[in-house]
Amino acid sequence: MQELVGYRLEHFPLNLRDIVDLIYFDGPLLTLFENEYGDSYLYYWCDVDEQCHRWLVFRVTQKTLRFYVTQKLSLRELILNPVDGFLYSVELDDELESRQTYLVQPKNLPPKYIPAVDSYYDFSKLDAEDTEAKGLLLEKLWDEKHELSDLLIKLFDQFPVGMNKPSLA
Repeated sequence: MQELVGYRLEHFPLNLRDIVDLIYFDGPLLTLFENEYGDSYLYYWCDVDEQCHRWLVFRVTQKTLRFYVTQKLSLRELILNPVDGFLYSVELDDELESRQTYLVQPKNLPPKYIPAVDSYYDFSKLDAEDTEAKGLLLEKLWDEKHELSDLLIKLFDQFPVGMNKPSLA
């Protein structure tokens, strides 16, 4: 794994629950998590060795998450400008146990960990069959009925069966 410059922590300080995989290829690469207060965090896979997978974990606001999903912000911009000013680097073993955790400043990230300039989100990165995941993601991101309606129609080519189309009133 790449060498990191950061502050080592005794343990990972957050209690997060998995919401939805945003990018998946032979395993999750970018996953949305949430804490007990409803704050959103992204786990971004960045490295692996014989014992662990390394993830960058950082908080995002609803607004920045919405901007990412609607391609107004890139993943690169989210990682280089985290809401809290830092990221966690977490090394997880095969049992998903945290082995090492660091607080890392974005400026100290290895270049290999920084996504490309054009790392804008693409809904096609979600499994096409995983409509429940799409629904969870959209429900979390959009409060305004017209935005949700437009996105659902775009994703499903029609409004999903069993859901009432929201009025704009």
